[in-house]
Amino acid sequence: MRAVPAHAGVIRGHLLTGGRVVTPAGVLSPGWLRVTGSVIDAVGPGEPDERQSSGLTVTDLRRQWVLPGFVDMHVHGGGGTSFTEGTADDARAAAEFHRRHGSTTIVASLVTAPFGGLEARAAMLAGLALQDVIAGLHLEGPFLSAARCGAQDPRYMIAPDVAAFERLHAAAAGWLRVITVAPELPGATALIKAATRAGVVAAVGHTDATADVTSAAVDAGASHATHLFNGMRPLHHREPGPAGALLDRDEVSCEVIADGVHLHDTAIRLVARAAGPERLVLITDATAAAGMPDGRYRLGSMQVDVAGGVARLAGNAEPGAIAGSTATMAGVVRHAIAAGRPPTRPPRPAPPRPACSVSVTGPAPCAGAWTRTWWSVTRSSDCARLCGTASGWARAGEPPRGHPFARTEPVSCPLTALTSHTTVRSPACQAAWFGYTYCWVRLAPASCGSM
Repeated sequence: MRAVPAHAGVIRGHLLTGGRVVTPAGVLSPGWLRVTGSVIDAVGPGEPDERQSSGLTVTDLRRQWVLPGFVDMHVHGGGGTSFTEGTADDARAAAEFHRRHGSTTIVASLVTAPFGGLEARAAMLAGLALQDVIAGLHLEGPFLSAARCGAQDPRYMIAPDVAAFERLHAAAAGWLRVITVAPELPGATALIKAATRAGVVAAVGHTDATADVTSAAVDAGASHATHLFNGMRPLHHREPGPAGALLDRDEVSCEVIADGVHLHDTAIRLVARAAGPERLVLITDATAAAGMPDGRYRLGSMQVDVAGGVARLAGNAEPGAIAGSTATMAGVVRHAIAAGRPPTRPPRPAPPRPACSVSVTGPAPCAGAWTRTWWSVTRSSDCARLCGTASGWARAGEPPRGHPFARTEPVSCPLTALTSHTTVRSPACQAAWFGYTYCWVRLAPASCGSM
């Protein structure tokens, strides 16, 4: 990868050298980045020349990894606050907590609740999306199966209804990105088609559907799996259920909660191999308890007890259902690597497929807009497996107004901290425009055992 030219008349800033920089074209090892104000305006391989480094403060990263910021498209809260209840300031605090842990793009997820309450929260979160606090909304309910409700409140689950969907879509003011549906319920096919027409990703989740019913839902437009295996009929060799059907379809992206609680490591490896890097989506499914001590928390209308970092529904004599996670994306990625997620090629642009994942181009994305989230693993001499994560939107020319990677974000913590977020502006990959938000991650050899 050739060095990206600097903008003319650039203000002097900070130069980061000697890092392992993950880019769409591969890993630059060593690589360098130049930060001007809050914008990374130049990236290149090897060591920068005198013209690039003149007058700048230089920091040697000493082979630390520089990764594009994580996209978490399924997260309910963190740091003691959440998106599912509380004020707009609470939601801001939850988003900021995850930004500090590397999630630079967040799709706020709501759970099943009284319908009027869902409308109100969708409207509130749409206002935060307009302010670039979040990249949009995910409705994980209310059109779910009570038989596979998990930690969701079955009292407020309703049959899929296009008119109800349209009300929620209107309340979200165009910021509804994903809606999870149980495809076996009456009315589900019509709702999936309506969501697809509206540019909303229809996801299959919290479902007791058979493999055939699930495959029919994909034929109708469903293109995403909500936390694969969790909240689903189990996979069986004579009835593969939703998990088998979703993994079997190349057009479906599959969420995985790789936190060491929701899935056995063997399941993580199997999904990684079956889905491949372009269909696997790591998520947190984090709740307000993420980053907090053990204790009692809320997930929508449900009480949740956290013990040993594991969140379960409260009030049962026996352990309740797992109720979201206490994870961050940095922790999920580390666990996926430790689980033996197979090494793959460096990140690259995914083939352009409309609506193959969550569109984050603004409240009214144009036809053909597409986005991908993906991650890949590369070997290093320090650790057997380390991870680079890439996410982005690509299209010929410049990014559209409102695109979350087009804005300039302030650096909110020191460059040597776990994460930072600044915006990359660099042409790459057949002249397509790519914007990346990067974070600095310390992955010293001593930390590999706990990754």
